Amino acid sequence: MDPQTVKWVENRSSEIRDPESGADETMNQILVIAALCLLISPGTLGQTAGIKQKPVTSGSIEKAIEKLVDEYAEAAKKGDVAFFETNLARDYIGIEADGHMSTKPEVIELYRSGQAKFGTLEVKDRKARVYGNIAVVISELTMRGHSGRAELNGTYRSTQVLEKRQDGHWQSVSSQLTKLQ
Repeated sequence: MDPQTVKWVENRSSEIRDPESGADETMNQILVIAALCLLISPGTLGQTAGIKQKPVTSGSIEKAIEKLVDEYAEAAKKGDVAFFETNLARDYIGIEADGHMSTKPEVIELYRSGQAKFGTLEVKDRKARVYGNIAVVISELTMRGHSGRAELNGTYRSTQVLEKRQDGHWQSVSSQLTKLQ
């Protein structure tokens, strides 16, 4: 029992000994409270506050994900439409550096039409975190080129979210680019 309950029981013990004070009723109240304390306490022993899910720490998975991010950059430099058809999820949404959103069909059309071209696209400072079948990769990109009408020249921070599909293949479900000042 917690200290407050013990003190309450001690204070009420004099009522139990006094037959004129309704000892039967007081005794019943004490027994109910004691039973509740015994039932509640064990249930709270296994609870811990503030525990967050930790990423899976298998270095080989993170390295494979980081390699896949490098492959995205190579595919973008080459204009490899087939790569994007395979590696962007059906419901992919990208948030471009200028803030507009693009879908998988829009990205594929940009590369197919030649409207997305990069002379330089380097991935640096990659950090992958894996949470079950979801991976989040944050990296720094140095780019020189364009995507549609948007010029992409400079250094950008990229966040990419990948999902491991049932067949074990990782696909990008979302990405965001932010230009660094």
